[in-house]
Amino acid sequence: MAAKELSALEYVVALLDGIAAENSTLCAFLDVYRDEAIVAARQADARMARGEATGVLHGVPFAVKDLIDVEGKPTTAQSSVLRNRVARRDAEVVRQLCAAGGILIGKLSLEEFGIGSPSDTLAWPPARNPWDIERIPGGSSSGCGVALAAGQVPLTIGSDTAGSVRNPAAMCGVIGLKPTYELISRQGVFPLAPSLDHVGLMTRSAEDCALMLGALKRRPFDAIADDASERKLLLGLRVGVLSHFYRRDIVADEATRSAIALAADEIARLGARLEDVDAGDLESFRQCGSTLLRVEAYAVHRDFLAQSPERYGARCREVLLNGASISAQAYVDAKRQQLDLTDRIDQLLETSEVLLTGVSAHPAARFDDEDAVNRPANQMRVPFNVTGHPALSFCVGFSPDGLPIGAQLIGRRYEEEKLLAVAAAYQRVTAWHLRHPRIALGQRDDV
Repeated sequence: MAAKELSALEYVVALLDGIAAENSTLCAFLDVYRDEAIVAARQADARMARGEATGVLHGVPFAVKDLIDVEGKPTTAQSSVLRNRVARRDAEVVRQLCAAGGILIGKLSLEEFGIGSPSDTLAWPPARNPWDIERIPGGSSSGCGVALAAGQVPLTIGSDTAGSVRNPAAMCGVIGLKPTYELISRQGVFPLAPSLDHVGLMTRSAEDCALMLGALKRRPFDAIADDASERKLLLGLRVGVLSHFYRRDIVADEATRSAIALAADEIARLGARLEDVDAGDLESFRQCGSTLLRVEAYAVHRDFLAQSPERYGARCREVLLNGASISAQAYVDAKRQQLDLTDRIDQLLETSEVLLTGVSAHPAARFDDEDAVNRPANQMRVPFNVTGHPALSFCVGFSPDGLPIGAQLIGRRYEEEKLLAVAAAYQRVTAWHLRHPRIALGQRDDV
């Protein structure tokens, strides 16, 4: 805003007008709070004129995934099951961002309850990838990724249970941070699987993500330092590369493998020391995460399913009902395995300060390729929901078709700042995150 001398009101109105023009095609927003946002923007400008800035996000618009409560507004989880549910109070993350001066402009689309499919027939159309509207944006925080990539909002909040922030971040070419487990309050966020659920942050740049994290953390936070301090941090930084995740356990496509390799080379040029490390069989993480997710999700939805199973989309209902068939012993075994797998990553992070791997094995699939849309593609992301370590997706290139490709950084618990500093340093010497898609309804200037 400062660079273009925009007031909060001018910025908010420009974004709202863009959403109004594009949402019928991109479908990123389920609900837009135009009147409330304009009032809040006017108030922000008045406070600024009096020298009374509210906080680090003063006058900055944000939007949240429609699993997150906003007082007096529906929280539908993009499901007919909750279509008439109205929140009684703001989720804690909404309260914190507003207290820091942020301006809430609306609710963003998702895949039903965080586990549905964009191919299901629901009351709402699925969000579409602004890089190619015939392709999915990744889920389940799909609207977050779309709105950011399309320039409709600068800050978004999603949720991440098996990669649901990092996947759309990779497929839309933006930043997606899953913080350390329970670092960010989940109060007022509709649960999927509580032992795996994380509130996640999505932005276009690592620096913006750091600002938003600073408003949300329940622990002391050091914001991203200047360029010189970043270079000092990266000098000698020990980075373990989990290349077997995308070369052996899952064979990613050539464009993805190449983009990650080039990103690793760039991080090495910045001064980091890279070496291959091995976290063991990726399938064990997938099986553990799948068991925990399905059992816990069924427990959350058991009463809803008993009353109105037909109100769920087919994919969501299938996953939930599968959880009913998993034994108590299998769940207990998975909880024990979760501890072992967490220790495995902890051990890697004793010698490596940061881990680097892939996010998704392929760029965004076409909507009409149902097998690709619904294939299990979360294996490289779910390990860090199981273990609770912070993980960040950032754009490292584009496919020959012009689709974004992401890589993933993983850190020690509560060391989100280090991940953000690495990503920020990478973004200072590359320009992938500065690319913008051509908006489906015609090119418009970014604000």
